[in-house]
Amino acid sequence: MGKQTIQNQWGILISETLRNKPNVKGAYPSNIVKNRELLLLGQVELARIESGNNQKFHARIYRSIMDRYFQQKNG
Repeated sequence: MGKQTIQNQWGILISETLRNKPNVKGAYPSNIVKNRELLLLGQVELARIESGNNQKFHARIYRSIMDRYFQQKNG
Protein backbone atom coordinates (compact mmCIF):
# COMPACT_ATOMS: atom_id res chain seq x y z
CA MET A 1 0.00 0.00 0.00
CA GLY A 2 1.37 3.38 -0.94
CA LYS A 3 1.43 6.41 1.33
CA GLN A 4 -1.47 8.08 -0.49
CA THR A 5 -3.58 4.93 -0.25
CA ILE A 6 -2.83 4.67 3.46
CA GLN A 7 -3.84 8.31 3.98
CA ASN A 8 -7.07 7.68 2.07
CA GLN A 9 -7.79 4.66 4.25
CA TRP A 10 -7.20 6.71 7.42
CA GLY A 11 -9.72 9.21 6.07
CA ILE A 12 -12.28 6.44 5.62
CA LEU A 13 -11.65 5.11 9.13
CA ILE A 14 -11.92 8.57 10.68
CA SER A 15 -15.13 9.23 8.78
CA GLU A 16 -16.67 5.93 9.84
CA THR A 17 -15.64 6.16 13.51
CA LEU A 18 -16.00 9.85 14.30
CA ARG A 19 -18.39 11.39 11.80
CA ASN A 20 -20.66 8.46 11.09
CA LYS A 21 -21.80 7.77 14.65
CA PRO A 22 -25.05 5.87 15.04
CA ASN A 23 -27.87 7.94 16.53
CA VAL A 24 -28.60 5.62 19.44
CA LYS A 25 -29.51 6.56 23.00
CA GLY A 26 -28.00 4.23 25.56
CA ALA A 27 -26.00 1.12 24.79
CA TYR A 28 -25.31 0.25 21.17
CA PRO A 29 -27.01 -2.85 19.76
CA SER A 30 -24.70 -5.84 19.25
CA ASN A 31 -24.48 -5.39 15.47
CA ILE A 32 -23.20 -1.83 15.89
CA VAL A 33 -20.71 -2.98 18.53
CA LYS A 34 -19.38 -5.63 16.13
CA ASN A 35 -19.00 -3.05 13.38
CA ARG A 36 -17.17 -0.65 15.71
CA GLU A 37 -14.84 -3.48 16.76
CA LEU A 38 -14.01 -4.10 13.10
CA LEU A 39 -13.16 -0.42 12.68
CA LEU A 40 -10.80 -0.62 15.66
CA LEU A 41 -9.13 -3.70 14.21
CA GLY A 42 -8.81 -1.84 10.91
CA GLN A 43 -7.01 0.99 12.69
CA VAL A 44 -4.58 -1.44 14.31
CA GLU A 45 -3.78 -3.13 11.00
CA LEU A 46 -3.39 0.17 9.15
CA ALA A 47 -0.94 1.34 11.81
CA ARG A 48 0.99 -1.91 11.37
CA ILE A 49 1.12 -1.32 7.62
CA GLU A 50 2.52 2.16 8.26
CA SER A 51 5.20 0.74 10.57
CA GLY A 52 6.64 -1.15 7.61
CA ASN A 53 6.74 -4.63 9.13
CA ASN A 54 5.12 -7.35 6.99
CA GLN A 55 3.20 -4.76 4.97
CA LYS A 56 1.71 -7.24 2.51
CA PHE A 57 0.48 -9.51 5.29
CA HIS A 58 -1.13 -6.67 7.24
CA ALA A 59 -2.58 -5.16 4.06
CA ARG A 60 -4.40 -8.44 3.37
CA ILE A 61 -5.74 -8.55 6.91
CA TYR A 62 -6.79 -4.89 6.68
CA ARG A 63 -8.64 -5.44 3.40
CA SER A 64 -10.38 -8.49 4.84
CA ILE A 65 -11.48 -6.55 7.93
CA MET A 66 -12.78 -3.61 5.93
CA ASP A 67 -14.56 -5.86 3.43
CA ARG A 68 -16.32 -7.56 6.31
CA TYR A 69 -17.16 -4.20 7.89
CA PHE A 70 -18.78 -2.83 4.74
CA GLN A 71 -20.63 -6.09 4.10
CA GLN A 72 -22.11 -6.02 7.60
CA LYS A 73 -22.85 -2.32 7.41
CA ASN A 74 -24.61 -2.53 4.05
CA GLY A 75 -26.23 -5.91 4.35
